[in-house]
Amino acid sequence: MKPKVSQSEEVGDGRCKGESRCQEYELWELAETGVVLVRGRNDCNYSIWKEMLEEHHYLHAAKLYGQQIKYLVRSSEIGWIGAMSFSSSAWRVRVRDERLGWDEEARKNGLRRVVSNSRFLIVPWLRVKNLASHVMSKALKRLPGDWEEAYKVTPVLVETYVEKGRYEGTCYKASNWEYLGETQGRGRNDRYHQNRLSRKHVFAYELEEGILDAGREEREYKDWVEEELQDVRLPNLAKKKRVMSIARDFFASPASPIPMACNTGAKLKGAYRFFGDEGVNPADILHSHRKQTLKRAEEYNVVLSVNDTTSMNLSTHKATKGLGCLSTEQGEDGYFLHDTVVFTTAGIPLGVLDAQTWARDPKEHGKKAKRKQKPIGEKESYKWLRSLQATAEAMKEASGVDWVSVGDREADIYELFELASQQEVSFLVRSFHNRRVCEDTKVWEVVDREVPVGRMMVFVKGKDKREREAELEIRFREVRIRHPRGEKEEVRLWAIRAKEVSPLKGEEGLDWKLLTNREVRDFEQACEKVQWYTVRFRIEVFHKILKSGRRSEDRRLGSLDRLERCLTIDMITAWRLMYLTMQGRTTPEVASDLFFSEQEIEVLKLIKYRGEYAANKDKSLSLRDAILIIAMLGGFIKGKGREPGVEIMWRGMRRLADILTGVSLTTNVHKPDYG
Repeated sequence: MKPKVSQSEEVGDGRCKGESRCQEYELWELAETGVVLVRGRNDCNYSIWKEMLEEHHYLHAAKLYGQQIKYLVRSSEIGWIGAMSFSSSAWRVRVRDERLGWDEEARKNGLRRVVSNSRFLIVPWLRVKNLASHVMSKALKRLPGDWEEAYKVTPVLVETYVEKGRYEGTCYKASNWEYLGETQGRGRNDRYHQNRLSRKHVFAYELEEGILDAGREEREYKDWVEEELQDVRLPNLAKKKRVMSIARDFFASPASPIPMACNTGAKLKGAYRFFGDEGVNPADILHSHRKQTLKRAEEYNVVLSVNDTTSMNLSTHKATKGLGCLSTEQGEDGYFLHDTVVFTTAGIPLGVLDAQTWARDPKEHGKKAKRKQKPIGEKESYKWLRSLQATAEAMKEASGVDWVSVGDREADIYELFELASQQEVSFLVRSFHNRRVCEDTKVWEVVDREVPVGRMMVFVKGKDKREREAELEIRFREVRIRHPRGEKEEVRLWAIRAKEVSPLKGEEGLDWKLLTNREVRDFEQACEKVQWYTVRFRIEVFHKILKSGRRSEDRRLGSLDRLERCLTIDMITAWRLMYLTMQGRTTPEVASDLFFSEQEIEVLKLIKYRGEYAANKDKSLSLRDAILIIAMLGGFIKGKGREPGVEIMWRGMRRLADILTGVSLTTNVHKPDYG
């Protein structure tokens, strides 16, 4: 049999060297393919196994830790074609342990039944479609028996680590391994959490069905805080309890300063100590909320990953260390937040996906010309690309969901268009630049030549901050945007112009010029994208809750890093408040016990029924009823077409918290003494 020859260099887990050519076969041409057990160093095949890895595998045949099984891969037609090994699993892997629902004790007991695929090599000069997944399947079938014979333990799960940036783990995906997440870049000897190693993708394969689902079993949670922060990445249980306690206090007293929200000396001292803990990373606090956000996103076909920047003005707190300037005006000090919030297409907030904070160096003002010469990675505008990357990561973890990154005019960055193409991420941004589509023609000149395809109605806020209806005329066209410096290939996009037909007197008419890499072939698809863009304004409501409801600009914590830890909790509680408000509008009939504790529901019933509580205490309370009761506590007056807003809701939540405190104190005072 004469093999086919390929000029391609990159093959499997290695590369063809020098002038050698890769040999291509079909799988059936290898005849019988199997794995051969190598029984230790005295086995006659051990030297073949070692030499093969030393020559072709990027990790070579370095020492394997703990228990181990080695295999050679053999084709009856052409001989030895690969090598692999399985060894003891890693002691701690956060994404694995979280998925399995392991605490410290469970991990100690269960670890001996987890095996790591520590090496896997198919010789680089051989290219055979589906060979790697075929070999892996054969190895996994015989592994449990060989491992049990050698170590008297039957493994139930196999894990492996694929170096990020080097490989994608294609053969593992093809063999039905499940992607769990990424490592933190720590090795076995990284005692000081320096994270110097490259990150790796973590995959796992069930040898016993249902192992990975064990950590997904439904459990009862004390409240929404416990459910939302169950997987918070903090070093010990005490800190996990502390962050939950702070979140509960912040949510119960939305507009209160920290001393008032944490209403005992012990709680206040614990909160300040937590915010000052240098071992607490804001991303580790957000981690659990992000996981729950992805879980909520999986219930929808399309979600919008909306990102925007807001400034946090702390000019009244000059003593705070680490602040920067917000503008060229004297006295405006603070920091910036660029967050990515996930919304449904109906505008329901599902959670915060990513948050970036930074303080601007005053020395950089007046150097706009120099900033243009910097690469994108050194500019503030890189924030938009990082948000897009966060959306790309979310796509991998919630792969059944259609994700769309949405940004305003600042996001009109050519590098973002290129990155979206590389990452295969959908985006929708409002145009700021009238970019060239050919030498003498620009994009909006081309779009304006198109005949309007129809009109649509949207609701927007007018000058008086009230919602109004606007009629928009729609034009669209496929365009190919040229690189600003003409250096690279054109980017294929769709341009949509939505212009208000008859704006109200005194109102500036809407004129949205949108760019997207989502296909727009007809009027319906164009309207869909315009409707998505209306959701972008919800992130401005979220920022208002942070500033006015959570009073995040009024925090006095002494340094920017402390503020960042506090801000993370503020964002989670602000999301919850907005989520409840919007859910009350869109799913009014859903049961309130999905969102409120038993005690809260009983207190809300007492408020609603008052003297008739005894006759109505067994009635269920809908989410709509609960929201309206809380809103009325905040000063809401019912009326036709009126809906409670977030400001009313945070006032109501604060009053509800006071009432709950009173009920709790009264219960304790009147508790009978049976002593």
